[in-house]
Amino acid sequence: MNIGIVGLGLIGGSLGLKLQKLNHTIYGVTNNDFNEKKAITRKLANYVSCDLGILKECSLIILALPIKDLINPSKELISLIPKEAVVTDVGSIKEPIIDKWEKIHPLFIGSHPMAGTEKKGVDSGFESLLDNSKWIITPTSKTNLTALNTLCNLINSMECEIFKASPKEHDEAVSFISHLPIFVASSLIKTAYIENNKSLLDLTQKLASTGFSDTTRVGGGNPNLGLDLAVNNQQNILNALKEFKNNINEIETIIKDKDWKLLSTTLTKAMEVRSKFIN
Repeated sequence: MNIGIVGLGLIGGSLGLKLQKLNHTIYGVTNNDFNEKKAITRKLANYVSCDLGILKECSLIILALPIKDLINPSKELISLIPKEAVVTDVGSIKEPIIDKWEKIHPLFIGSHPMAGTEKKGVDSGFESLLDNSKWIITPTSKTNLTALNTLCNLINSMECEIFKASPKEHDEAVSFISHLPIFVASSLIKTAYIENNKSLLDLTQKLASTGFSDTTRVGGGNPNLGLDLAVNNQQNILNALKEFKNNINEIETIIKDKDWKLLSTTLTKAMEVRSKFIN
């Protein structure tokens, strides 16, 4: 197929590289001349331009834009997407994006590949990012079934595992497993940054290793993403934070009470349950 990708950052760039390997012709759109030149150098697409007009060649278009630009798309983008093209996005929230785009385009389907790193921009994408990843699609009663089938076939061809959920279910689920970790990791970084004790801070920074790196990775990522998530998935994130605070308070109480048996039980349960999330 001729596939358009609007935005060649981490997800868009990785998709461009992956889909070229599958013999699709990729038309990539960047937001400025500087990124256009970088994307061309990295061969993120067969054709790269700042001109949205190149999308006229495409039968399927992937919107890999920041959340705020998906919810408030430019008039130019809306006008230059072919009406007969299947359109999806890769945003990590779904309800407000789908509410907007189902009014704009008859063949829009919300989707979200569960893959990423803390990197961003045209230098960040790589071909294997989506290998064996999970990809959620969120059809609604308005979804065109032929378009849905086309999108599913494309995702399957990338060997991603497809899950289906309603937009509401998606936003609730990812608030716990994707959005909450960003704010928890950010808080952990802030906690470890002991500004009022320089010698202790110097030592902790020198000693920090894989455990701290793994636990805080998502807190060191794009701050604009965390902001967009909080603005547009506020209630679900607040619900997740409430549950997290309850669990942290419970751990604090157990340690204060020196109930080591209960602490052991709590930590053991967490160890056992984690395997159900990490495949």
